Amino acid sequence: MLADIQLFRIDDRLIHGQVVIGWANFLNSREIILCDDLVAQNVWEKELYLSSVPDYLSASVVSTGELADHLNNDGVNFQKAIILVNSPFVIEKLLEKGAKIEKVNVGGIHFKEGRREFLPYLFLNEEEVKAFWRLIENGIYFYCQDVPSARAIPLEKVLPK
Repeated sequence: MLADIQLFRIDDRLIHGQVVIGWANFLNSREIILCDDLVAQNVWEKELYLSSVPDYLSASVVSTGELADHLNNDGVNFQKAIILVNSPFVIEKLLEKGAKIEKVNVGGIHFKEGRREFLPYLFLNEEEVKAFWRLIENGIYFYCQDVPSARAIPLEKVLPK
């Protein structure tokens, strides 16, 4: 694959300062790809996310089907890209559509009712934990790291079995 994917990240806030200022600057990224079916269908929300990306980065919002097609197409050449999704369920959808994903950064899934804390930036409910285990069993390596200067922690070390 010609894809130059620097970071494949789960972050429920999607595009925000930690991604743009922290990760994109640290990695010297050229593009950010937000993959979310609902955002891709909502013009207002899509424009809101894209407007928060500085001019020196290109950015796009795509559906899971579009991203799976790009990941499966050897002719697509990402340009030092960060791919953002908001949950492990999006990763499962991408796999169902034939995408090949090997390594994913878990950068932030924040508190909501029904979730429990595993790390200061990682709160999961039972269904999310099960989804992560299914994906790990599928051969995907997940590591928790909210910012580039933080130590990376393998997800399976913080999840209950």
